[in-house]
Amino acid sequence: MIPRAFQEVSVKKLVWAFGRHLNRTTENLGLVMTKEYQYDLIPFSMEISRLRRIPAMVASFHVVNGKVRAFSSIHPWTKRQVHLPLDLEGLPVMIVMGSHIMGSGPHFFYQDLDVGSIIRDRLNGKRTFMYDDVPMSLLQKMYDRQLWEYERAQAVFTMSEWVRRSIAGTGVIAENRVHTVHSAPNLPVSFDSNPYSPRNLEARTLVFVGRDFVRKGGEVLLEAWPQVLRSVPLAKLKIIGPDPTTVPNDYPSVQVLGPLAVNDLIQQMRSSTGLVIPSLWEPYGIAFLEAMSMGLPVIGTNHMAMPEFIVEGSGYLPPAYNVKKLTDAMVGLLMRTDETWEMSQIAFRHAQDYKWSKVASKMDKIIAPVIST
Repeated sequence: MIPRAFQEVSVKKLVWAFGRHLNRTTENLGLVMTKEYQYDLIPFSMEISRLRRIPAMVASFHVVNGKVRAFSSIHPWTKRQVHLPLDLEGLPVMIVMGSHIMGSGPHFFYQDLDVGSIIRDRLNGKRTFMYDDVPMSLLQKMYDRQLWEYERAQAVFTMSEWVRRSIAGTGVIAENRVHTVHSAPNLPVSFDSNPYSPRNLEARTLVFVGRDFVRKGGEVLLEAWPQVLRSVPLAKLKIIGPDPTTVPNDYPSVQVLGPLAVNDLIQQMRSSTGLVIPSLWEPYGIAFLEAMSMGLPVIGTNHMAMPEFIVEGSGYLPPAYNVKKLTDAMVGLLMRTDETWEMSQIAFRHAQDYKWSKVASKMDKIIAPVIST
């Protein structure tokens, strides 16, 4: 006879669909869904072969600055090639970091960005970086396809309220089916108490983290750096992520470390005074949460999702592209040590609200009643 405790635990089967590779967000959220909420996740890659992408490649040929480019990876035709195998057909599906309908079962999406937000920024003359060269005609096709997907989705989970409002504003999906569940740090360590210490203040070191140096505001940061040095001559800046050969650096106080293993990244962040990523276009920004989880005050910019988690007292939010206000923020973080110390305490406390277990709990309350009926 099965013990009562085991009878009350039901395993919930869910197709766990992702892009080409399992990234840390997909993996960490999946681990919590499995261990804490008894989901039986079935990994499914939505990547398709280049041969099957040929029609989308031909249809999306476009000349950009004298060069021929194709956008097959984001073309709706490519999506239409992705279907569940027969043995998974009819099962509930979670699309992690995207949207797609590929079976007859209920579908759930987890997103940090929607196509509508990209189009609005393009129409308003704002840079969207990796989407700058995508023809508007293709973006419109992607948008139409995404509206079709939202209309058929059981629920959409978003990292930010900013994206939730955009998706709910389409009118094709009821507002009570779009849920902000946030995100969480993707670090292999967590801290029960704030590890930030007076040594962090004494270091007078800011750290930048991001592979996409230009989009993350790296050029603006380097433009502001000489002005920081006038006020804080002993200030240091560490740049982590981009290839060092792509970063124009003429300052002895700036160290370009390139990509680092995660444990080395943690070591560098733990020895710094604060994080600065003056991002020009940032759908979310998990690096900020990772820094705050170590007690680092942060400097972002005051648009997109960043104001939602860089709350008052945890850091600075200068306008994007504004060199003077970015300079003032960096000087303030390095020089006003009493305020910076208090910012560390607020940042660390606020970061405790961002855990994958909390994200999974919010999702489970929506998913479980649907897939258990």
